[in-house]
Amino acid sequence: MVYDLNGTPLSTGGGSGMLNVLDHGFKGDGTTDNLAAFNALIAAHPAETLYFPKGVYAFSGKLVFDQCYMELDNAELKCTASTKVDRFIEIRGKMYPPETPQQDMFIRGNGKVNANFKADDCIAVARQKCTLLDHISIQNFQRYGICGKFNDSSMTTSDGQTEANLSYELMVRNCMIESSLDYPNAVGIYDTGDSMYSDTVILNVKTALSCNGSSIFHNIHAWCFDFNYSDNDTKKALLENTVFAYIRGNGPRFSDCYIDTYQKGFQFGSGQYVVYITNLKWYVASNTWPTGLTAYVFPASPAGKTMYKVFNADINGSGVTKFSDVDLSTQTNCRWYGIVHNLSDAPSTLQ
Repeated sequence: MVYDLNGTPLSTGGGSGMLNVLDHGFKGDGTTDNLAAFNALIAAHPAETLYFPKGVYAFSGKLVFDQCYMELDNAELKCTASTKVDRFIEIRGKMYPPETPQQDMFIRGNGKVNANFKADDCIAVARQKCTLLDHISIQNFQRYGICGKFNDSSMTTSDGQTEANLSYELMVRNCMIESSLDYPNAVGIYDTGDSMYSDTVILNVKTALSCNGSSIFHNIHAWCFDFNYSDNDTKKALLENTVFAYIRGNGPRFSDCYIDTYQKGFQFGSGQYVVYITNLKWYVASNTWPTGLTAYVFPASPAGKTMYKVFNADINGSGVTKFSDVDLSTQTNCRWYGIVHNLSDAPSTLQ
């Protein structure tokens, strides 16, 4: 069953206002290539909602939308490309009239988008505003689970709008994003600012979040469990340089987030940035954490200009976590309020 934003059932079989893909030559058997059927359907109905009933739908290449409206009803979209593609689902959007990106596109329902390790990015968007990704599982990517904005040579200037590629207010909620720690450059969500992410689980991704601008991250649970190896060196290699949030821009806000078994809570780019954190829970289990690898909750930036504003946090170090390496003698803009911790190296100036 597919539901609208208020929880009201929409349809069980691609009813009014939706195109049931099974009526247009698609096969949900997990092996039949549906790429040609997809391209034909999009060409004939470029702005219609595509309804995918239960099944596994294989595609030998990437799915390119100018306007994307999809309902997944316990359905899986699976990339089966013979050679790696840059993006599995590419939502290109439009800029018309000028300076006005395409609004209110969506992928929602109860289903999976599986890049199957055959695509760099699982879902990538451009020239959009208020695109909704709701209640889907985003799996098995090599670079980005969700890319908040792309712009490359494939986006020609034929429409005269490439230079005005605005992409913001992406809305992601109730999702699971999962990959493998074997991919060192993988990022769960590559944010481009002014967007909203909530109630999402991120599993086994080297960098859970790459954040830019004033986006909101609420109730994000990021954790690594792909470390069930007996030898310490393998566990250390997998968990080294794992980061919950890489900060590329000023002012991202985090609330009610849970960081589980990452080496670094936050990492800053080269600029001077401030990050706001409320009700954070940090946990590292000493019985599974590799020896010789120090975990930092709040690392300093390379330029020494880190500004943390932290309100209420539960920091369970289990004997292996370092609170921070911020130099408080020179860095006066950090504020930690209401911290519960068991760490010997926590700053003495906790408010």
